[in-house]
Amino acid sequence: NRSLSPLRRHSWDKREKDKEGKEKDKKTVNGHVFTPVSSNHATQCSQCNKGFNGKDAFHCTYCNASVHKGCRDSLAVCAKVKMKVQLPRSYSSQFAVPDSSLFPTVTMRNKRECETSSSCHSHPVFDEMPIKGLRYLSQSTDSLNRTNQVTESMESLTDEGCVVDSGTEMMDGQLMGEFEAEAKELEADSWSLGVDQQHLQQLDKELVKRQDVIYELMQTEMHHVRTLRIMSEVYSKGLQKEVQLEQQMLEKLFPVLDDLLELHTQHLLRLLERKKESQLEGRVFEGGFIISRIGDILGSQFSGSNGESMKRVYGRFCSRHNEAVNFHKDLLNKDKRFKAFIKKKMSSSIVRRLGIPECILLVTQRITKYPVLIQRLLQHTKDYFDLTEAIRLVKEVIAAVDSKVNEHEKRRRLKEFHGRMDNKSIMMMKNGQIFAREDLLRRRLIHDGALQLKNTQGRLKEVHALLLSDVFVFLQEKDQKYVFAMLDQRSTVISLQKLIVREVANEERGLFLITAGIEKPEMMEVLASSKDERNTWMQLIQEDEDEGIPSETEDDKRQLETKAKEMRELLRQKDTEIMSLLEEKVRLFRGMWEGVSPGEEACRQVQPFFRSPCSLEPPGGASIMKDALQEVETLQTLVNGSLGGAMASVQEGGGGGAGPVCLPRRAETFGGFDSHQMHSSKSGDRDESEDMAGDLRRTESDSVLKKVCIPAAVVVQQDSFIEDQRQALSERSSSCTSLSRPSSRPSSLIEQEKQRSLEKQRQELASLQRQQAAHAEEKRRREKEWEHREKQLAEREAQVHAQEEEILKQQKDLEEEKQELQNKKEEYQKDLERLRDAQRKLERDREYHAESISQRIAFQALPSLSGARVLRLPFFLEPHTSRL
Repeated sequence: NRSLSPLRRHSWDKREKDKEGKEKDKKTVNGHVFTPVSSNHATQCSQCNKGFNGKDAFHCTYCNASVHKGCRDSLAVCAKVKMKVQLPRSYSSQFAVPDSSLFPTVTMRNKRECETSSSCHSHPVFDEMPIKGLRYLSQSTDSLNRTNQVTESMESLTDEGCVVDSGTEMMDGQLMGEFEAEAKELEADSWSLGVDQQHLQQLDKELVKRQDVIYELMQTEMHHVRTLRIMSEVYSKGLQKEVQLEQQMLEKLFPVLDDLLELHTQHLLRLLERKKESQLEGRVFEGGFIISRIGDILGSQFSGSNGESMKRVYGRFCSRHNEAVNFHKDLLNKDKRFKAFIKKKMSSSIVRRLGIPECILLVTQRITKYPVLIQRLLQHTKDYFDLTEAIRLVKEVIAAVDSKVNEHEKRRRLKEFHGRMDNKSIMMMKNGQIFAREDLLRRRLIHDGALQLKNTQGRLKEVHALLLSDVFVFLQEKDQKYVFAMLDQRSTVISLQKLIVREVANEERGLFLITAGIEKPEMMEVLASSKDERNTWMQLIQEDEDEGIPSETEDDKRQLETKAKEMRELLRQKDTEIMSLLEEKVRLFRGMWEGVSPGEEACRQVQPFFRSPCSLEPPGGASIMKDALQEVETLQTLVNGSLGGAMASVQEGGGGGAGPVCLPRRAETFGGFDSHQMHSSKSGDRDESEDMAGDLRRTESDSVLKKVCIPAAVVVQQDSFIEDQRQALSERSSSCTSLSRPSSRPSSLIEQEKQRSLEKQRQELASLQRQQAAHAEEKRRREKEWEHREKQLAEREAQVHAQEEEILKQQKDLEEEKQELQNKKEEYQKDLERLRDAQRKLERDREYHAESISQRIAFQALPSLSGARVLRLPFFLEPHTSRL
């Protein structure tokens, strides 16, 4: 038996190869199983309703549909695939011969079929891919007799995740049917290929190119929506139902997927609606349509609320691209159910071999395709303004998305450094502030990279630099953790406030960091990896300094607004208390004046209570009140300067008066605010220097307010004493004229009251005089300070004038020297020209003498003629020789 097993296996493989060769001609598309047939057996195509005329015809064995070879892809989903059929569970029913074609199951071939289906991963994403339909069980007797072999094949397919559930297949078939219905709108590869060629030749070339680009825009948008629907309907909902993934994990794998699908679905509907409008307006012909305007739709997609949504959604999706891909890898390695689900879906026809990483990558790349398409539209369009605005809006959205991606990446990097920092590592800054590990997350990362620090001995130390929003931090790695770098007992956490950056003269990679604005400025030399890297660090540091460090955050603004509201409410409460006290004082005065005559009462009603009347001499505290009002104005300037915009909003919100000078309040008003401010400062995180400055400002304001309130109280008490005296005089006069009226109280009590009031008035007068003396001394001291400052300014001005005169004198001397040098240069040029002329004349004389000498030598060297005597030429025929 063992010797016959190879022959039996060979015969079995041969039969299987013959069956596969017979089924090669069949092609499964949209659930149809097509078999090539002769065109004589079919009358017309089920898709285009045209005759075959000798062309290749294909017949579906499920629904008996006959179509052309080119019409197979556009044919609707096979009706038999849509029916919900449950697979038999028992092995006996599983391998029973079906009564009709209404019970599709999986054909058990061998593992090579499953491997063949899995080899399709290498196909391009957008290529046309064959759709895997359900196959029948083989009805041959060989397959029925080999139950054990088929059982083993079934188990192997189940392990590989290749068995497709009928319910899932039905849902995928329905979704595929929807995709095919949408694809009928844009089934041609391009606009020009779907138009009648005779009519196409009559159209303008620019129009044809424009319509091709618009068609490509609509077609790619449809493909993008299809990818999003695959992510939502197939993967997201399938993982939620079959793998029972939590919503938080799905959001991490597919961030803001619903918002993306909603945005692009609405955009695709607007594009298709514009196509229908063009068809209704008559701009349609056989096989095509013409869209005249598209820029308004593109502009609305990337502007207004849609534009903000695009920035927000794509910013979040693209910034979490790497996290989603890494999370997908982790799930594949750790979760077996997730791995089986992915394998099952990858064999489905609806997915088209699009895995989750490929879908995420396609979505992130989609937003970068819009500028290319719109730029091509601009080359062949008359709708120039709308498209120019649309491409500007698209680039603005892309820039915003890129900025959000960079910010997310920097936040991730900063958290990574925070996680690797040693918990016990701290550093004392130059201003005395402690910088710890937790302070990293309170800043914003601008840039990071490897640098080298040079110590006083000239040695280099490798560090990793972090440029944050307000500090420059140097870290070094120790035991696989980061700690603050140590450099000659100097702080390696440098504040960017008043930081000076300079290049190193003899080192193109180096730069100096100079900390100014402190008692002992320090300089640190830093080396980068290259000159370009050095320039990048310098530019980023200068830009970070220009932003205004530290920057005011939204939390600080809200805290200031809350404090302003509380202070305004507290001021209103104190004003109400003051008004109630004044009204009570008015009632007391009215009680004291009840026995006055009608004439005097009329005079009293005209006279005001809380200031001295015009007929009487003003009290002695008037001058003090005038000086006090000046002090109040100074206090108001100090408070406005310290609180900034918060006090400005308080003055605007109060609405009490329109004058530039505020009325003085009581010390209790600001005292209540001080107590509240100190209480709120305990709960918040504030610097020690800011608290000390606030305490100094509050102490100064309290002292000035006390100076103001004391004279105000004296004036009010003087008015009250005058009114009391008038009451006593009126009572005395009435007792003298009318003896019948008894005295209200004994004269001894009146005298005692007068003595006490006079003594009190003397004390107040003495205190007023002391205050006047103090104010006069303060005034003299300030005048001396101003005189000293004016003197210094005059001296500086004199020095400046002297320096200007010296500079003018030096400029005049320089001009004279320049003129003298110019004259010498001209004389030198003239002498040089004469020398050149003499040299040229000498050269000519030398050449002439040399020529004459050569002629004489030539005459002397002539040979004698055959013994004849050489005749001597006469002297007038001899060559002329001149003396040297």
